[in-house]
Amino acid sequence: MINGIKPDISKKTLLNSKTEFGEAIDRFLNKLTENAKPYVEKFNTMSNVTYKVDGGRKFLKIKYYTDRIETDYETGEVTTTKDTKGSIHCFVDKNTGDIYKAATWKAPYLKGKNSVRGNIYDKETYKKTDLYGGWLYSK
Repeated sequence: MINGIKPDISKKTLLNSKTEFGEAIDRFLNKLTENAKPYVEKFNTMSNVTYKVDGGRKFLKIKYYTDRIETDYETGEVTTTKDTKGSIHCFVDKNTGDIYKAATWKAPYLKGKNSVRGNIYDKETYKKTDLYGGWLYSK
């Protein structure tokens, strides 16, 4: 006990494991990648988008990395540049699986009664995802 408060000790969820949480995260990332393909095909400046999990204490960052196609118009040479920093797509609560839109690079938007945008365990919530996370802002 710390200051009269008994800590809630629970088994930590392991990412990329065959636990229920790991399977749900993998399913979520695969659905994001699958639904982003039509957007990628529309642009001739992008060849691929990859979604990955980045750690956090309470919330997991879901980041997307784009492979950009760049053309040197003087020489006609086409090169592909891989994104190494990534961009924030959304946040996922480690304990509940709730999906939140990003407020900043480091934190999800938690204000208001409509802050939860879905759950990774419910396949219907992220059925109509898009490349940049516009589905997180619709009602």
